[in-house]
Amino acid sequence: MIRLSFIVDKSFILQHILKSFSDWRSVKVLKHKLWKRNQKLYYILAQNIEPLTFADNFSEELKRAVKDSLSDLSFIYKNPLFRKILKETEKYRLFVNEQWEKNYNLSLMHMRDITKLPLDTVQLNLEVYISHPKLSRGRSYPEQRVIAWAHSEDWKNYSTVYLWHEIMHHIAYSRKGSSHLMHALIELACDNELRVRLNGRGGYFREGEFDVGHNYLVKLERKITEEWKKYLNDPRTNVYQLERKLRSKFSEEFLVSRQSALNEWAEWH
Repeated sequence: MIRLSFIVDKSFILQHILKSFSDWRSVKVLKHKLWKRNQKLYYILAQNIEPLTFADNFSEELKRAVKDSLSDLSFIYKNPLFRKILKETEKYRLFVNEQWEKNYNLSLMHMRDITKLPLDTVQLNLEVYISHPKLSRGRSYPEQRVIAWAHSEDWKNYSTVYLWHEIMHHIAYSRKGSSHLMHALIELACDNELRVRLNGRGGYFREGEFDVGHNYLVKLERKITEEWKKYLNDPRTNVYQLERKLRSKFSEEFLVSRQSALNEWAEWH
């Protein structure tokens, strides 16, 4: 069974706030408060330690940054604005948890049918760290058995669809092959086919006013859609076998991501 434990953690939410590019006023205010309190700690939590490297002794700068971190973090955590965000995030956590439990059996049946994998025999326990839905986040960390998640519910069953997307990253993580191609297949399976089946309507690559899928993957997905449609009607082939078949059919150049190695790793995760 695939079990998800949904977690609201104030440290996770704070670092998500600090590294986000959101125009949300609450985010801007909290960023400014920590910036005034401890700039060096801000740099670290925002995942931008470049300014600290300008000092003569980088290690000493790191020590100074964390020296008063407990009191500085406590200052932010007690801020009414942060407490409000935390409360809203807890409400969102309950919403996502309820949707996941409501949809689990049906979505599992669909995903088993779509991937042709024995997903009902998979034993997978994952922690899902929830952030505020105004701060989009969708990332899997297979080594830690963690999913980081937050997003506005842009259409019906949005959270269920994309939690399955992240779960498939965990399931397929250790397999050899083209991670770029596998990611495209995950999007076809979850973002598109599962979405259409769960909602009983819609088409590929578009849901209402929203485009569906990463821009850098859609070209590949459109190129293999015909093969994908044939695959869905072939009970003898699973998604891993399809990946091998497509990998041998298309040139290696087409199956390699054009992103940097770091961005490719981040997108896969």
